[in-house]
Amino acid sequence: MFNFKPKEDKFYKMFEESAQNVTEAAVTLRQSLNSLSNKEVEVAKIEELEHKGDRLVGVVVKELNEAFITPIDREDIYSLVKKMDDVLDLINSTMHRFLMFDINESTEEAKQLADMIVECTKHILKLMVGINSVNNKADYIKDKIIIINQIESEADRLFRKTVAELFKNEKNVLEVIKWKEIYQILEDTIDKCEKIANTVEGVVIKNA
Repeated sequence: MFNFKPKEDKFYKMFEESAQNVTEAAVTLRQSLNSLSNKEVEVAKIEELEHKGDRLVGVVVKELNEAFITPIDREDIYSLVKKMDDVLDLINSTMHRFLMFDINESTEEAKQLADMIVECTKHILKLMVGINSVNNKADYIKDKIIIINQIESEADRLFRKTVAELFKNEKNVLEVIKWKEIYQILEDTIDKCEKIANTVEGVVIKNA
């Protein structure tokens, strides 16, 4: 399906490094929700991972500009790394909201959505590892994509249910505004994870 050369491996190593970075950020976010007493420390951790993601995008752009041949379309290489960086940006935005809004305790629904983000990013990491040796592994790739799509659908249902209950039961308008925004960013993060999976699916189809 793919014909790899040693000099082309650098792009796949970058995919894997980027996915590992995203997964670490997702895990950090989720762990922080167990106790928000050290929000500043957690924000700093995720910001550093986000900066690392930005640097990786810069390296990929540089390598693309210098590469004569790429193993897959240049647009797909850039799209995958950029979308992973977008997930990092959203995770960073979420963590900053807890600091900005001075929230000291997470809701269970936010934890559930964060759990889904962690699960999605772990499957994305497996996709990035698998895509480098995808010969005869189309089913492996397909299974991961299906799982991510299922998580996104579940997250969408949880988001709608949670926001509906928030508007119905929460009397403090400021709390409604704060949590609606946080839930939205968490759900957007999972949507972006699904877009990564769909991009991988497109790469596999084009190179079948």
